[in-house]
Amino acid sequence: MEESQSRHQQELTSFWYSGGEFRVIWKVSIYGSVAFFSLIVSYIGISQLFPWLPWRFGNPLAVLIAAVAATIFCVRLIDRRSVLEMMGLQLQRRAGRLLLYGIGLTLLMLLLLLLLELLFADARIFLSSVTLAHTLSLLFLGLLSFTLVGFAEEILVRGYPFLVLRAQINTLTALLLTSGVFSLIHALNPGIGWIGFLNIFLAGIWLGIARVRSGSLWLPVGLHIGWNFFMGPVFGFPVSGIIDRSTFITQSEGPAWITGGTFGPEGGLLVTMVLLVGIIVLYHPRLGASRLHDEDAVSKKT
Repeated sequence: MEESQSRHQQELTSFWYSGGEFRVIWKVSIYGSVAFFSLIVSYIGISQLFPWLPWRFGNPLAVLIAAVAATIFCVRLIDRRSVLEMMGLQLQRRAGRLLLYGIGLTLLMLLLLLLLELLFADARIFLSSVTLAHTLSLLFLGLLSFTLVGFAEEILVRGYPFLVLRAQINTLTALLLTSGVFSLIHALNPGIGWIGFLNIFLAGIWLGIARVRSGSLWLPVGLHIGWNFFMGPVFGFPVSGIIDRSTFITQSEGPAWITGGTFGPEGGLLVTMVLLVGIIVLYHPRLGASRLHDEDAVSKKT
């Protein structure tokens, strides 16, 4: 009888635990459940308390609150580690440098995209007829909005879930699963097609590699902010199907499989090429990526 109870207890323990800690499936499931519940509560709260807040600020703010709340819940009750460490946002000297590196790299990538659009997509670019004050206000609000988006989506997808998947399984699994979730988040965006879906998945791989190469979330956050900001408010492309005001207006007349159609450049093969260049840059020893800390040696410790 005692032997049967002991065996049952061992089976129950192995069902919930592995290596002395919660199995990754339960950690990720709890994280996702808390994030989903927190998203509903925060969205309702923001819409009730700040009804004047535009959706482009309210929506990412709700996602950011949900991601931080889920991280705090899991870290304090399960892992009992530093919240900033598990989010990948350790306060360190190189945080600002990584953030700016990511924003600067995306500027170069978007300039390359613009050149490809002009060469292969019959694109034309116009300067919006607005005042300087209006332009500065537009850029500031666009940067603020996409800063919220960058932090919210990166913490949600490549923060706590990425770390636990990588630590308890492996890096490849973490990259593939989080990139798949990242694609699903954008699956209902207007105008998305199969190329757009695959490009968002590839962008998730790119951002995940930045997470691994830099050892923190600061670099992918910078890449995320810069990519959306320069594509939308600066050059005037639709950002994942969303069209907003911009400094320049870029119109592409080429076929949708190249230009992305109504989804914007992310729905076309030109962005596929640019993202592949971005991945290569992160690994190139002479283009700055070699100065970024590679987390591979310490992945199992986190």
